[in-house]
Amino acid sequence: MNTATAKRLFGINAFIAWLGYGMVQVVNIFELVPRGTPYDPGSNLFGGHPEGIAGAIGRVFDSHGYFTTWSNIVVAITLTALYLNPERTGRFFSSLRNTGLLMITMTMVLYHLLLAGSANPQSWYALTNLLQHYITPVITIAVWATAGPRGRFPFSHTFTVFIIPITYLVYTLVHGAIASVYPYGFFNVIKYGYASVLMLMGGVIVGGYVVALVYYGVERLRSR
Repeated sequence: MNTATAKRLFGINAFIAWLGYGMVQVVNIFELVPRGTPYDPGSNLFGGHPEGIAGAIGRVFDSHGYFTTWSNIVVAITLTALYLNPERTGRFFSSLRNTGLLMITMTMVLYHLLLAGSANPQSWYALTNLLQHYITPVITIAVWATAGPRGRFPFSHTFTVFIIPITYLVYTLVHGAIASVYPYGFFNVIKYGYASVLMLMGGVIVGGYVVALVYYGVERLRSR
């Protein structure tokens, strides 16, 4: 694929990722989606902020506690960098690019397996949900498969791509221990206990490693 076409694909990918992220922040700041039911403090989930602009900072802060947000940000940053310079190289950048690929894939898979069945996004959230959990992941995977960059997923990256995801999990546990709130019900240590939650997190990491191995294998086949 020529550089101009790759640059265009990188730009589209970056735009969609930023669009989903940006729309979530606008919805949170101005509380564009009316509250359906009163917040239940006993759930130990994010929420409970004042209505309107008064609660904007709290809602925006909470939005950055979701793995979905982290994955979309990494994708947006790396694809913007590739759009600005399609020939960008470097060990750190390649690892970050692959990290975004893994994280956005896991975002789609985990949402489908653990959240989609009970989720019922309304109004603007229905659109941001579609963008962040389906459209951005599919486009990111497709752009990686077609535009690359090629030959930049060595075996060592099957380990380094977990630096940010594991950092997220540690942050979630530490923040939860301090604030007693969690982004997802299945991470609710207060309800399920550390043993159960840590086992689930371990399972997620193992599943993610399988995905990383798949990407590594595909890259090896393409290189041949």
